[in-house]
Amino acid sequence: MASTQTQLTQRPGSRLEIGKSFFGPNVQEVKVEKFRSYFEYYIEELELLRSGISEETWQINSLGAQTYEDVFYIVEILRKNGNLRRPELRLLLKPRFQTSDHLGLDRSINLAVRLWLMINMQELHFEGIRHQASCVQWDDETPLREFFRNLFPQSRWQITARSSRLGPHFTAAFMHRIRGLKIEWTTSLYDHLRLDRQRKALKIFPYKCQLQAMIESCKSQDDRDKYEHLTIV
Repeated sequence: MASTQTQLTQRPGSRLEIGKSFFGPNVQEVKVEKFRSYFEYYIEELELLRSGISEETWQINSLGAQTYEDVFYIVEILRKNGNLRRPELRLLLKPRFQTSDHLGLDRSINLAVRLWLMINMQELHFEGIRHQASCVQWDDETPLREFFRNLFPQSRWQITARSSRLGPHFTAAFMHRIRGLKIEWTTSLYDHLRLDRQRKALKIFPYKCQLQAMIESCKSQDDRDKYEHLTIV
């Protein structure tokens, strides 16, 4: 098994290690194979850290996190301290990343969220890197858990289980052929089912296995509720 001290500039050596760190210890080698599309996203996200006109503008240069183990550590801190604000989380991370400034810590947190939750948390300066995914920013005043709840508000519609079921002919192909609706895949969970009425385009988040693993890994009911109301079609 490759060391988790491998630099982020190198290809990840252990998908199982990544799966266990993000989705819990119950992830097994056979299950990891179902995450092939997710790992393609994972590698691409790391490659985008070196995207820019010159090397001086690359995000990798200002990151506090430099290894896979660093990312796993940040994810664990975020998972255990969802009620904290970003300045408080920076204080928790500072002992491990002593030479990193606020910008380096914030960008490291953003990277961890993108890799773990597949939400495009990014500075506006870098929003063009993934032009197909909406860029979201987290301020210093809102606790992390509240920030996520605001991203995914509960629907106010009261519908029965029967009325919520779609007919067998209600498919993406049907909507495209009859209504002229374009389907666009998105790498950001935040954009799932976002409809652009002017362009007649519906964004779909296709990483169902990743989302199911995230739901299963939630230990508290409060965390579980945060994800279960999201429907993947």
